[in-house]
This record gives sequence, structure tokens and C-alpha cells, in this order.
Amino acid sequence: MSRAEEVEARVWGYVRDLLKDPERLCADLERMIELEREGTRGDPEHETRVWLDKLVEVDRQRSRAQDMAIQGLLDYDELRAKLASLEETRKTAEHELAILKDHRKHIAELERDKEAVLEHYAAIAPEALDSLTPEERRHLYGMLRLRATQYPDGKVAVEMSSIPESILVLRKIPVLVLS
Repeated sequence: MSRAEEVEARVWGYVRDLLKDPERLCADLERMIELEREGTRGDPEHETRVWLDKLVEVDRQRSRAQDMAIQGLLDYDELRAKLASLEETRKTAEHELAILKDHRKHIAELERDKEAVLEHYAAIAPEALDSLTPEERRHLYGMLRLRATQYPDGKVAVEMSSIPESILVLRKIPVLVLS
């Protein structure tokens, strides 16, 4: 058996053992998604409304500053400084909205991945996991976003972004597979 085959066999054993307990897998995936949701800065829907309101306010202030300049109440330098400040606020609001959108997209992807893993592998009897082809294993690794790294000392680090290290540690599942 080549070194790569040996590592793959160890990684597969690790993943197979995790998948043979679908209740634990489901709980781990749910907890991981909950941790992602909790990692946000407050309520994402409220945050989105606040930043959208900020954009409306920026437009209102911009229009008001231009009106004041037309009436001669602001000189050119004051108008330019005010518009630059408003543009910075606009960029900040748009950036924050993009972060919130990306986070919602990430949560949705995690939900889809969780459902795909559970639907596909919950229907398989635990013994059937042992008969998956290498191609089916690779497909599963992709769904789990699995990455295995072998270190010179023989240890193999298994990282799954669908099941983050924090969950693996909470469940006392070894993150490092020993040689």
C-alpha cells in the first residue's frame, strides 16, 4: 500500500466512524450552524435594516448639502468635504451590507451541505459505508469540505469546514489522526 493510500485509509476510517453515528453527526452539524449564527454581531436582519436606513440617510444628506450649496449656504470646499464624508459613510454601509449578505449566504450553504450529507448518508446502512467506491468517498469529502494534511512526524490533520474543529473538540473527536 502506498503512503497516499495509507493516509486515505486512515482518513476514511475517521470519516466513516463519524458517519456511522447519524444522530451525533446531525447534532454536530446543527451545533456548527448555530455557532456560525451566534458568531454574527447581533441580529443580522436588524443590522441590515440599520445599514439600509443609513444609505437612505446618506442620500438625503447629500441632496440637502447640494441644495445648501445652490442657495449659497455652503461654499465649494465645504460641499466637497461634506460629500467626501458622506461617500465614506456610503462605502462603509455598502461594505457592511456585503458582509451580512455573505454571512447569510454562508449559513445557507452550510444548511444545504448539512441536508445533503444527512439525506444521502442517513439512507445508507452503516455497513454500506464500508463499500463506498473511491469516487463516492471523494464526493463525500467534497460535501464535508474535508482537507487532510500529513506532517513529517506522521500525524494527519483532518479539517472539515462543514464540521469545524470546535465541534470536533467539543465532541472529543480527535482532530489529529495519529500514525
